Amino acid sequence: MEYALRVAFFLFAPFVIVIAALLVPMGGAFVNIAVLLFVFLADEALRERARTRPWLARVLRRHLAFEEFYRTNPPKHFLYYMFYPLMLPYALVNRDARRELMLFKGYGLVGLLVILIGGVVRFFMSYPPELGLKQFVGPFAAMLVLETIVTLGLLLPICMTVVALHQQGHTKRLVGLLFIGLLSAGVAIGSFHHRRRAFPSIETRQRVALRTAAAKAPAKDAMRAALKAAWDARVKHNWERDNDGTVFGQPLDAAHAALQAFYRVDEAASFELWTTARATKPRLMILFAEGPRKGRPVFLAMRSDGTLVENPKDIPKEARKAMRSAGDLDLGL
Repeated sequence: MEYALRVAFFLFAPFVIVIAALLVPMGGAFVNIAVLLFVFLADEALRERARTRPWLARVLRRHLAFEEFYRTNPPKHFLYYMFYPLMLPYALVNRDARRELMLFKGYGLVGLLVILIGGVVRFFMSYPPELGLKQFVGPFAAMLVLETIVTLGLLLPICMTVVALHQQGHTKRLVGLLFIGLLSAGVAIGSFHHRRRAFPSIETRQRVALRTAAAKAPAKDAMRAALKAAWDARVKHNWERDNDGTVFGQPLDAAHAALQAFYRVDEAASFELWTTARATKPRLMILFAEGPRKGRPVFLAMRSDGTLVENPKDIPKEARKAMRSAGDLDLGL
């Protein structure tokens, strides 16, 4: 029964991991998984080397302590680790569970270093000059909390599966689970690779709204240029729709390229296009991205004669529905 739960987890968890990686930077979690798998699968060789190399023993102290802890404290039932975030209150009052949590914290520090380095790089590449440290700290702290939750919910069951099956000598079962996990991850990545609608990270969505609000005139100029580029591409390639709906292909590519004059690459890619049908007079094209949930999305519309539309009341009802769904997870598109 427990192995069946592990199979189910390794079958479905990669889909959650892929979605989480799109929404939240997961570099720290991936590094933790890689270090855990390497240390546990090469445990005997590393322990022997650590005996003669003090520097290696210091580097791998917490990693080797894991194996030592589970030698006398076998891993609990798989369900315990599947719902580990809910078990944290128990871990704080139970001595052995608290020791286990502190050992796991050692792996978290490795991931934390990756997160901090990635955060610094992301700040200097994605925030200035319109946005500063004040706008960065809030989203970064929120991402750190979310990644910690995802790490505890997804990393720990994988770690404990490796520990338990490694200790029990079930190598074939472990290899089978890893194969299932890799296969599932491949299917998940392939599904998102062929997805046409934007699914930006939480931080990217926030940056779009903040940058637009911080520099309204340049943002409007960039969106106007993007809409003009989309209309030009539409005319050049004779692209039309017989019904209202989302625009893909050359017009959208042209809009994204024009937006990069002001927005960062990931921000520009989060914008979508919607157009009225061929027979509509005058035709209307709307450029939009997800804004604050309590407010309206970031958007600008342009008619075929070049006039701009900025009032939400002048936007067709079907377009407003599409704008409210910006950034939603929809594998059908």
